[in-house]
Amino acid sequence: MTPTQICALIFLILNVALLYWLGYRNGLADGRKHQPEPRTRRKAA
Repeated sequence: MTPTQICALIFLILNVALLYWLGYRNGLADGRKHQPEPRTRRKAA
């Protein structure tokens, strides 16, 4: 492989990793935002 191809391959791999990481972080934040409120349970009388 030529040095240009090696640089392009590294750039591609880093871009895929960055996009995956950003999607993962966005999914975590979205999941926290849409999580139901914790409810306190009352004991049965």
